[in-house]
Amino acid sequence: MSDYKTAIDRLQKLDLSTYPYNEIKDLIQLFGKFGIIQMTLHKGKVLIRARPNTDGQPSFTKRSELSYTPSAFNKKYQRASTPNQTMFYAGTIPEGIAPDELNNARIIASLETSHLLRNAGHEGEQRVTFSKWVVTHDIPLVAVCYNKDFVTKSSHTKELYDSYQNSVAGLDDYLRDKSLAISEFLASEFAKTDVDPDYKYMISAIFGETVANTNHAGVYFPSVRADAKGYNVAINPEFADNCLQLVAAGECTIYKKGENTIVDNETVCTITDDSIPFELLPIDAQYRVGRDSILKELNTKTK
Repeated sequence: MSDYKTAIDRLQKLDLSTYPYNEIKDLIQLFGKFGIIQMTLHKGKVLIRARPNTDGQPSFTKRSELSYTPSAFNKKYQRASTPNQTMFYAGTIPEGIAPDELNNARIIASLETSHLLRNAGHEGEQRVTFSKWVVTHDIPLVAVCYNKDFVTKSSHTKELYDSYQNSVAGLDDYLRDKSLAISEFLASEFAKTDVDPDYKYMISAIFGETVANTNHAGVYFPSVRADAKGYNVAINPEFADNCLQLVAAGECTIYKKGENTIVDNETVCTITDDSIPFELLPIDAQYRVGRDSILKELNTKTK
């Protein structure tokens, strides 16, 4: 059996609950060279992050509070990051999507971070701070979007999938088959929905860590929480620090009862210099719905 086939087979059989970090790392190294699609975020591209606020927590006032998790607090495996390698996660909308497709990166970011939205049975209120980031220098990412179940979810995913199929078609038989097998395996890992406890993320996380320590900044992949109808990026801190500018932030409250959800914006701030503290200011009442009105509407809808 070829090295890459052996590696995939062994990765699939690992008991991840033992946290076999070194073994996964070594097996991924056995993949060697294979075909990828590079997705470059060009200057001007907008990314959206969401960070839930804890009860009683003061409003955020610094770029660092809205950026990636500091290494000292980065303790768990996530979809594209390990405790050894923190990453800047954000949602983004691809260019040239169809008119009827998801076109709001705030929805993607919310679904990825809000426990209310991630869990169908949860109800209540949750305060979240959104932040808007703009790419200032090109950020090269590895696209991981070849899960066959996702191809029909988004025209962008189909475009990337078809492009990848066409690009590897010109390779020799061995490298083509190898590239397809590895890419489909990795895509299936990034597409996992059952990821609790965190060790279930280990394979995709360690691949993300591996990529982040090459000449690529990280990975670009469909948002599982958004049913693969939007995209996430995971960018290493060096690129995040040097290639992204924080340009706006604001707080909102998510209200959910049953299957009904309403989001009300509460504060906002345009940021011209993200190297100094900023202040989130209340939004004028005429542009807000208000808690009492929202709760009344939700109670009416769920009767």
